[in-house]
Amino acid sequence: MIPTTPVRDWERAVYDFSTTSVPPEVREAGSHVVADVLAAAVAGAAAEQHADVLRDAAFAGGNASVLGTDRRVDPASAALCNTAAAITQEIEEGHNRGGHVGASVVAGAVGVAEANDVDGATFVDACVRSYELCTRLEYAIFAMKARLNDAVPWLLRDPHSTWTTVGPAFTAAVCAGADADTLRETFRVAANLAVVSMHDPYAEGAPARNFTAGFSAQAGVSAATLTAAGLRGSAAAVSEVYDPFADLLAEGEFDGLFESLGTEWWIGERYHKPYPSCRYTHAPLDALREAGVDDLTPDDVTRIDVHTYRNGVDMGHTRPETLTAAKFSTPYALARWVADGEVSLEHFESESLADDAVQSLTERVRLHEDDEFERAFPGSWGARVVVTTDAGETRTGRRPHPRGDYRDPLSTADLRERNRALLAYGLGDDAADEALDALSSVADAPVSETVDALRLH
Repeated sequence: MIPTTPVRDWERAVYDFSTTSVPPEVREAGSHVVADVLAAAVAGAAAEQHADVLRDAAFAGGNASVLGTDRRVDPASAALCNTAAAITQEIEEGHNRGGHVGASVVAGAVGVAEANDVDGATFVDACVRSYELCTRLEYAIFAMKARLNDAVPWLLRDPHSTWTTVGPAFTAAVCAGADADTLRETFRVAANLAVVSMHDPYAEGAPARNFTAGFSAQAGVSAATLTAAGLRGSAAAVSEVYDPFADLLAEGEFDGLFESLGTEWWIGERYHKPYPSCRYTHAPLDALREAGVDDLTPDDVTRIDVHTYRNGVDMGHTRPETLTAAKFSTPYALARWVADGEVSLEHFESESLADDAVQSLTERVRLHEDDEFERAFPGSWGARVVVTTDAGETRTGRRPHPRGDYRDPLSTADLRERNRALLAYGLGDDAADEALDALSSVADAPVSETVDALRLH
């Protein structure tokens, strides 16, 4: 007989939290996350590497929208498409300790919410609870990654595809009206799933890379659908899979992560991105701006040295050839800023990648691991940049953490302007204001009404 009661204290804390009320200020934070992800998904659907796929792929019909298109498909296929689109432009929100939680939680389940005519407040609250749960799961999984990768180098390489079945499954189950028993079983099914890519080809930039997140969300929504029909999860997996985390973390830390659910709201430590590129490129970009390069052209720069944490050094590839590869290239992001004084969505399109002056400068950017920044990571993602000009001058900038961090948040006006740009990129300028208004009241209107404003008409 499969146990019907929690087998671990932390599991009990998860189920108790599933009905915890969300304070107004936390719901407001959740509304910002939902708006952020949905705007990112609209822009991602218009990316040249994915637009044809989302338009032409043969999916089952249904009443869940593929954002940024005129298509409606079944909810699981919508989860696949919307989550892949949400991460494509590398502009979606994230969390220093918990990865890119919002993309899967929001984009993965919005189709279920739309299909079930869920009101905005219910959807936002469900996303908040899943966000809180998944940031904690990712924090724990992050501690395991290094050890696992020593033994099996390809395992758990993609940050979008390990814990991300749980978030869309949990949110989808709530939006489908699951009772407490079904919600518990949905968690148990999803918590024993992981869609793991064997390699994260961010430097190569293969378009399939972004769909790994989509496959994970699709699996989560499917888990919720099957559990609603009577599928039971594994109680044993809760102990067998997750007990080892207690050994990896400090004594009592793993249980403490979940005991704090409902009292410590991690969503308050989210970040919003000002640039459409990997977060690891942002502190170098901000440091470059502080160094003062507005009067320089790429040909004026002899060398750029970037000192940062170890993970950030991985973003050192030069001359990227694809949208995704460029978004994960610190040399490209810095070279583009020197050339144009900004980094925009258009700068990752094929025409911009053909700019030889920018690509040439990427080869003069060097990344170095810095002990100070490595010790501060992942609490802070900082960088120092030294620019050497052809005149022999050096200019230095330094950032302890990037703009958009909860310690240096984007203003409401800046975030609104950024979201409008994303919506205009995907829907056209004429439709952007209506879509922006819909996102601004996402917790106050039915999800179907919000989504309708995010479709092509």
